[in-house]
Amino acid sequence: MELHPALRSNLSDVERNMEETLAREDPRVYGLLVPFLKRGGKRIRPALCLLSCGAVGGKYGDVLQPAAIIELFHNFTLIHDDIEDNSQFRRGEPTLHVSHGIPIALNSGDALYTFLWDRLVSLGMKPARIVKLQKLYAAAFKRVVEGQGIELSWIREGRFNVSEEDYLVMIGGKTSALMGLSCEAGALIGGTGKRQCRALRDYGESIGAAFQIQDDVLNLTGEFQKYKKEIGGDITEGKRTLMVVHCLAKADEKDKQRLTAILASHSKEKADIDEAIAILKKHGSIDYARKRAEKLVNEAKKRLRSLKDGDDKANLLSIADYVINREA
Repeated sequence: MELHPALRSNLSDVERNMEETLAREDPRVYGLLVPFLKRGGKRIRPALCLLSCGAVGGKYGDVLQPAAIIELFHNFTLIHDDIEDNSQFRRGEPTLHVSHGIPIALNSGDALYTFLWDRLVSLGMKPARIVKLQKLYAAAFKRVVEGQGIELSWIREGRFNVSEEDYLVMIGGKTSALMGLSCEAGALIGGTGKRQCRALRDYGESIGAAFQIQDDVLNLTGEFQKYKKEIGGDITEGKRTLMVVHCLAKADEKDKQRLTAILASHSKEKADIDEAIAILKKHGSIDYARKRAEKLVNEAKKRLRSLKDGDDKANLLSIADYVINREA
């Protein structure tokens, strides 16, 4: 993803902000977090925060800390999600619960969550603005947890009658909420009004949904060396992705029953995973998901029409294209 040099420099400042502040904490509690952050990541959420601020006339420097807080929350969710999904790899390395055990991984996630809230209440802004930001952050964080909870409930209850609307509501919390927050917080700090804040939030939520759909596709079609997570893991976890939802709505009864059986079994056998992927391909479900993501991106771009042309707007458009063309 090619971004303007000024943005790359400020994203490096966000990285330093996260790592240096965490490095000052008790290593017995926070010691795993800096190495976890140093594994890298797309940093798309802080990028969106900075760009949204700049696009409405604000300064990147004003949102470095708020952007870092959003990225810290995202990493907190990754640690806990990996435990909930029993994922084996994160960014090409063993997940924290695999390498250090569930109790330590859980507490590391809890420590990160506590730490980011401490940073949020300590922002150097006027009290009224801090309170407004806290409400935005709290609402988005709540939606993320609810989205994850909805997905887990489908698996726990063995529910497969999930509609496309159900799926979009779920990822609207799990993935879209943080990207929408990144844009809205950046725009608010940049000093724009409610209308443009809302437009940027809608842009962020739309590309967030497209990002998740593409992630689901890559989980089945990607290469481990690029994706850096186990390929086919969503089949083993029994996830109701958009591809699964589409296939169960379109397939004949035999394929429906077989796909459902594989997902419900949580099989790790390559033969079962390959068979499930073949069923999804047979009914055009992977291609359908790709096209749905493209539609969401096109809708997102329309939300940027009111912004003045410039590097920040160009980068926002570039990120929209990136989320559906990425391979990792």
